[in-house]
Amino acid sequence: MENQELHKNSGQQPKKKGVFRRIILPILIGIVILVIIMAKLGSNKEKMDANASITEQKMTIFPVTVAEPKMETVSQDFELNGNFIPDHQLSFVSETSGRVKTLNIENGDVVTAGKVIATLDNEQIRIDLALAKTTLDKAKSDLEKYERMVTSGAVNKQQVEDKRMEVNTADAKVKTLQHSLKLTTIVSPISGVVSNVAIEKGSYLAPGTAIADIVDIKSLKMSVKLLDVQVVRVKTGQSVNIIPDLYNTTSIAGKVVSVSPQADGSKKFNTEIRFTNPAKTPLKSGMTGKVKFTFGGTKEALTIPLKCLAGSIKDPKVFVIRDGKAHLTKIEIGAVDDDKIEVVSGLTEGMKVVKTGQLNIDNGSKVKIIK
Repeated sequence: MENQELHKNSGQQPKKKGVFRRIILPILIGIVILVIIMAKLGSNKEKMDANASITEQKMTIFPVTVAEPKMETVSQDFELNGNFIPDHQLSFVSETSGRVKTLNIENGDVVTAGKVIATLDNEQIRIDLALAKTTLDKAKSDLEKYERMVTSGAVNKQQVEDKRMEVNTADAKVKTLQHSLKLTTIVSPISGVVSNVAIEKGSYLAPGTAIADIVDIKSLKMSVKLLDVQVVRVKTGQSVNIIPDLYNTTSIAGKVVSVSPQADGSKKFNTEIRFTNPAKTPLKSGMTGKVKFTFGGTKEALTIPLKCLAGSIKDPKVFVIRDGKAHLTKIEIGAVDDDKIEVVSGLTEGMKVVKTGQLNIDNGSKVKIIK
């Protein structure tokens, strides 16, 4: 019996060892390898985070160049950019209804005031007008009879007044139809060049239907916007010189015709200058140019390079460096030259203003001044 038990135990032991080698041991080895890999990845992540932190610290300091505001003697004159607009422009619309019988204009045609540009079918109006005139003639004849008869007592005064009312009504009808007939002949109210013709022969017009635009460019206006420090010096009737961008060697004399009493949303004042369109160097609406306001004399003013602007001329801002950081600062400007601007408020002498590198920084960014 004991020998049998020994044989049983000795048979079970090899089985357990086989299971351990085939199943449990590979699992343990896999776990150990996984722990080693995870430890390695954790170590690499710590190194990557450390490197990223170092890189981030390096990248938060931006190189910039600076300029200092300084007092300079500047001209009282200033120049502004603007665009040309027509002195007279009309979006022409129909005043009556009817079908277009003739059309005498095309885009680009030059027309004079009073020129017939289209006619509408008016046959029905002519028929109605003829009938209205006959009715008026009869009403006048009846009134004359009643006025003679009232003296003999054949009719009373009220009957005469009724006939007079009929004459007035018939006369008003005739005048209304005559006016309607006149409106079927469409004439140009101003002289100019035709553009945007919106009708064609045979189309039906209703009151208010767009017909065409007529633009008079014999004289043009230049539209510019003035800052408050500029508008107080400009007067209506003041003479100015205009230099078109297309003909930049040509100077055209103009006069200020209007200065807005109120600033627009950009805190600027709309100003218009009228001038005669030169025959030798003709300009068109929508072209651009410069206008020079001349006052004479000079003044002392605080200036910075134009490159320092971080915002636009409409909303001027600059970055001022304090304690190694860039601080976005709003300023008020005056005259603007090709390469420098007058600073009315917001800066003082000795400040360090970012000249280059503005695109890389924000308000509060750390910066390093380079030469």
